[in-house]
Amino acid sequence: MILTETPPGTPPTTPGAPSATIPPAANWRTLPAVQQPTWSDPALAARVMDHLALQPSLTAPADVRRLGAALAHVSAGRAFLVQAGDCAEPVGAAGLAAVRGKHRVIGEMAEIISSAWNAPTVTVGRIAGQYAKPRSQPQETVDGRTLPVFRGSMVNAPEPDPAARRHDPRRMLTAYHTARGVLGELHLIAHETASGQLSELWAPDAEPWTGQLPTRPWDGTLRSIVRDYGQTRRTDGTWRRTGMWTSHEALVLDYEQAFVRLDPFTGEHYLLSTHQPWIGERTRQTDGAHVAFAARIANPVGLKVGPDADPATVVELCRRLDPHRRPGRLTLITRMGAARVRDRLPRIVRAVEEAGHEVVWACDPMHGNTVTEGGRKTRHLSAVHDEIRGFFEVLRRAGQWPGGVHLEVAGDHVTECLGDHGPKDAAGLARAYRTLCDPRLNDDQARATAGLIADLIARG
Repeated sequence: MILTETPPGTPPTTPGAPSATIPPAANWRTLPAVQQPTWSDPALAARVMDHLALQPSLTAPADVRRLGAALAHVSAGRAFLVQAGDCAEPVGAAGLAAVRGKHRVIGEMAEIISSAWNAPTVTVGRIAGQYAKPRSQPQETVDGRTLPVFRGSMVNAPEPDPAARRHDPRRMLTAYHTARGVLGELHLIAHETASGQLSELWAPDAEPWTGQLPTRPWDGTLRSIVRDYGQTRRTDGTWRRTGMWTSHEALVLDYEQAFVRLDPFTGEHYLLSTHQPWIGERTRQTDGAHVAFAARIANPVGLKVGPDADPATVVELCRRLDPHRRPGRLTLITRMGAARVRDRLPRIVRAVEEAGHEVVWACDPMHGNTVTEGGRKTRHLSAVHDEIRGFFEVLRRAGQWPGGVHLEVAGDHVTECLGDHGPKDAAGLARAYRTLCDPRLNDDQARATAGLIADLIARG
């Protein structure tokens, strides 16, 4: 199944004309913005933002449109979405070293799911930008000292030291250069994928395979390397991964604003720090800066929806973010918790359906199931799986497609989540507890989760 380039229902655009898909919106700087850094040197922060605005973009409009087209097929029930990666992504060498592990395990999950229902799985990583985290409290106490909480490596450092916890705007530069390195690694992996598979995986204008990797400079596009990049493809009777798109929570608006660029071909503004940004549960205020910011960009956008969300508020957010009801534009990522998904989700699904929005419904079974055991945050795999089952039950009962999952996975053999394929008790968490923030599934747990999803899809 080949996903077409233009999502059905997309209003036509004329080169140089104003966007037909993004409504006018107030300047986000005039609106309340929560969860923002309090930079230690505001003048330095302004200079960093000016510098970032002059840097090459990290993604390309053509790739963003390609992902939007793929998500339109997800919303129509013709593909499934696997979005996964770090809770808080590391910067520097550690961030680059983690790319291949995540690429591998997310691809394995996608192949398991596609093999079960014989259709494409779209793959998106929480990668190349997941460097900032919203937090429930601004401070924490460590060894008797009260410190600013760790807000992701774009803002401060995880070490419990007052100097490390200062909000340093220079970290935005480190985040940007790490993201460039990660995108470069994805580009290299795409070439390796193309070289190792049949020539039909190549784009029509790509060079034929000659036994050597093609030498093509990085130009920000991934779809030009491997045909149907970013989704599984059936080859010789087997579903194979092709690569993954990037996504992150668009939290620190000082950073994100620097990468809003005008596409001269369509006249639309794209956020070119990533392919798919999302708005978090703590920043989705209808009159807030994050929603106004996302309403002005042409990227497909995700929106986290928790158990206390009012259905009318969710519909209003859909109206602001998806005014033209364009398939693939909006992904609603529900994070209810296993104990509440069957009770809280049906009302939201019904309200969105009645409002006429063709969204992608995706389940985040991680954040609503976080507990503390032995002094460490963890999640029970049984609760993660139960929320996924409840999500499928609710969407199936409503006649809607349960289109995807949004997971935190390590791409490594960590011991951060309890249960099958992981530690059996709190004492076992310490063996390989490496996360910078929230606990992630290890490789075996990620594959087991993909197997559960495959079984749920196959049941119909």
